[in-house]
Amino acid sequence: MSNPLLEQEGLPRFHSILPEHVEPAVDSLLAENRRNIEALLERQDRPTWSSLVEPIELWEDRLERAWSPVSHLNSVMNSEALREAYNACLPKLSDYGTEMGQNERLYAAYKAVAENEDALDDGQRKVLDNALRDFHLSGVDLPDDKKARFKAISQDLTALTSDFSDKVLDAT
Repeated sequence: MSNPLLEQEGLPRFHSILPEHVEPAVDSLLAENRRNIEALLERQDRPTWSSLVEPIELWEDRLERAWSPVSHLNSVMNSEALREAYNACLPKLSDYGTEMGQNERLYAAYKAVAENEDALDDGQRKVLDNALRDFHLSGVDLPDDKKARFKAISQDLTALTSDFSDKVLDAT
């Protein structure tokens, strides 16, 4: 069975997206991103914009292009099956975001690009500045016990936000 969330040519095919497509697509993209980023970090001796940041931006964009239609459909055509699939993916996405944000090797690679690459344009510099800020906001500098606590709080916040949104949808 083809999955319209993984076929990203042109605009999203909202009419083809079914609840049973959501979790397999998200699982697949998260696993692929993790593998790709790990492999990328393994072969980086002197990271650059084109060897590190650009590929990661493309992979993150692919994940976002799959998740955005799901999030939109959950807001405008909410059903029990879609809500279930959506809520099943939220903790996975939250874990992934925290994992990437607290990845010290990834942070060091981004920092190296920011410090060592002089030919960056204003847009690239802004992307790097924002990424480095986001690493700090995700707790990359925290001790391990505090990182675990941060992750737990992020999970709780994700669950509470989703529960609140569900209640708002149910009330309207």
